[in-house]
Amino acid sequence: MNARQTLWVLFGTTCIMTVAVLYTGFVKSYLDHEVQTTFFIKRFPTFQMEFFDPFANEGDDVPMSQMSTSDRAEFAAYCKYRFGLDADSDLALEDCKSKIPPYL
Repeated sequence: MNARQTLWVLFGTTCIMTVAVLYTGFVKSYLDHEVQTTFFIKRFPTFQMEFFDPFANEGDDVPMSQMSTSDRAEFAAYCKYRFGLDADSDLALEDCKSKIPPYL
């Protein structure tokens, strides 16, 4: 393989890896004293890969109105990129919460 072919292979690999990062995300859940990582395909491209789901644990659910501002913003970002819901109202976030698979 000559230098030109090597450069094309590197360029192609870089493009594929960039697209994979832009469209793959994950969320960690805490069940049975174990950390489980669930991957998903993002609806919109972003370099953020790890997302936060405050309901992915065995603890009690916190009502949307009582969530901290930062937790609410992170959960809204998760809803946007995982489910395509681009609103941060209580109703929209409750709808997102209902779409989360029960195994998380």
